[in-house]
Amino acid sequence: MALLEKIRQRKKILAIVIGAALLAFIVEVAIEALGRQANNTTAAKVGSEKIDIMAFQKRVEQVTSQDQQQQNPNIDQAVRQQQVLEEMISEKLFEAEYEEVGIYVTDKEISDLMIGKNPAPAAMQMAQQVGAESPAQLFDFLSNPQKYNAQPEQVRELQAQWDKLTEEMVSQLKLAKLSALVAGGIQANDLDREMMAEEDATTSYITFVKKDFESIDDAKYKVSDEELKAEWAKCKPLFELDDEKRRVHFIALSIDPSQADINEANKVADQAYAALQKGTGIDSVRLMGKVKVDTAKVTLDQITNNDLKSFIGGAAIGATKRDSVVGNNHTMYKLTNKIVSLDSVQLTFIGVPGDKKVQDKALADLNGGKTIDDIAKSIKGAQGQADQWVQVANYPDSIKNKIANAGEGFFVLLSNEQGAQIAKVQEKKAPKTFYTVATVTYEAYASSKTSNDMRDKLQNFLNKNKTAAAFAKNAAAAGFQAQEALISTSTPQLGMNPYTGTGVKDSRKAIKWAFENKKGEVSPIFTDNNNAYIAVAIDDIYEDGYMPYDAPEVKKMLETRVRNAKKGDDLMKQYNGKANDLNGYAKVMGVKVDTTQVIFGGNMVPKLETEPGAAGRVVAAKQGQFVGLLKGEGCVYAFQVTKVEKAARKASKEELDQRFAQQRGAGIVSNPQVLSAILGKATKVERHLIDFY
Repeated sequence: MALLEKIRQRKKILAIVIGAALLAFIVEVAIEALGRQANNTTAAKVGSEKIDIMAFQKRVEQVTSQDQQQQNPNIDQAVRQQQVLEEMISEKLFEAEYEEVGIYVTDKEISDLMIGKNPAPAAMQMAQQVGAESPAQLFDFLSNPQKYNAQPEQVRELQAQWDKLTEEMVSQLKLAKLSALVAGGIQANDLDREMMAEEDATTSYITFVKKDFESIDDAKYKVSDEELKAEWAKCKPLFELDDEKRRVHFIALSIDPSQADINEANKVADQAYAALQKGTGIDSVRLMGKVKVDTAKVTLDQITNNDLKSFIGGAAIGATKRDSVVGNNHTMYKLTNKIVSLDSVQLTFIGVPGDKKVQDKALADLNGGKTIDDIAKSIKGAQGQADQWVQVANYPDSIKNKIANAGEGFFVLLSNEQGAQIAKVQEKKAPKTFYTVATVTYEAYASSKTSNDMRDKLQNFLNKNKTAAAFAKNAAAAGFQAQEALISTSTPQLGMNPYTGTGVKDSRKAIKWAFENKKGEVSPIFTDNNNAYIAVAIDDIYEDGYMPYDAPEVKKMLETRVRNAKKGDDLMKQYNGKANDLNGYAKVMGVKVDTTQVIFGGNMVPKLETEPGAAGRVVAAKQGQFVGLLKGEGCVYAFQVTKVEKAARKASKEELDQRFAQQRGAGIVSNPQVLSAILGKATKVERHLIDFY
């Protein structure tokens, strides 16, 4: 039976993830021990609800296994764990809200969603992946495995996946209900529609001049400490802290190979290439043991490297190619075989359980005109599929030859005493040329001597610079790059880029150290990252309340605001009243007259983006009116309205409702990420994951 065979094939996948599961188990035991030692088992607390560390770790195991199956194993474990924790926190927030507003999913809704007439795409996909005709048939198989000649233990893993998918579908349906509830509560009324229609009904065309504050030297405008404090008080809500933060400088010293290491790697690569050139095989290269050798059977259209494609397409068997060295990586290729082989065929096939007699009868019936559905009805457990395209290039020669030499009727593809796989070739695609290519790679790594020398150099620096101030001041002179970072207990990596989500791998223990020690202290060397030595110095600590006015990023923002205000006042004194039109102001300010257009509903004036009040001033001005010099937040400017144009048509109620939803209502607030953030603001959330490192 195809479904049962699919399940047997899935067992192979388990072997791939055993290593990841074993690692996760070891980590789990370690975390559990840490929890007992610290008398703490709470990874996070959402309101009064706790996320237990063991439940959290179980989820991490599942995600780790998925990453392994998707061949994406190199994610930093700390990043993965933080992502999982945030997901679990979000789930807790949503579950509390579902209970609060009375959102639930009925048994009938679940049944319709999973096995109804129009099941969820995810349920349909899962059924297709294991060879079932529908989610309903898969559910029947899981509920009655004996009916399909399967034992309960054979379907246990698949049952767990089905249950997990059902849970996910229920969660998605609850979230959809909550989003709909929120969306329904934020709808445009007649006043909203009237206002939006007015905002977008008129386009004002303007000519303008502006003098940007950035064009003026900052050095002329000093900013005092008192001015910074006063501006900070005005903007104080912008600097509120949601949790404790610490400012650090850190060194992540990359353990790179020395020139001697690179020279040695070049020798190994030369030896490998010399061995690769011998004969038509690659055994001599494998015997070296130092290099990595991979082989693959591919067609030319599967090769994305154009240079390699050109080489393979024109090479004789035994030919070799050596790529230029990229960084410290050596890559070389050898064409070891080239054959023309059947590639894709369209098959109709059926799995028939039973002895030789049953198999022979099924084969005769099929060739006598009966359909696979007829056979499935007459033989218990028989199941087939029609018109399936399959790749046969990598099949064993015995199977591939049967398919290649098959006639017009059904034939036995595989058989034993328990059953047979009977097939019929519907269509064959033209044979393709398959190239067997060996890829040999070797990378130069830092030797033990190089690695030890680098560590000694960093340790010597730390011995001489035992304060955070000295650490930051003297790093460059000692040949190190000290990077600055603002971290919280939820930061998974030092130097994490908020846009790419990448930073220094395996640096969470250094972050933990920073939250366990005092301002001004310097850490020992952390070696969790196999590719770098890491050291940290604590510059400052910002606890609950507000970021202070002298925190670097806050100070920079305040200085810009105060300085721009001074520049604006100065420019107004210099230019205001010195001209009566745009050309005059353009001349005295040394700028050019420019044009743009303004729709009030756009909330921003193109080319005057830094000026939040510009749109209102433009729309309030009449056609032909010249508006003299104005002080903005990023420039001084003047403008004149040259034309006011009314919209050719009035937006419909449906269009206005859609625009309201997108810009101000449900389209924003009902987004799951936004909903989670809103709920997180209304509920106290404590994160304790850093305690378990």
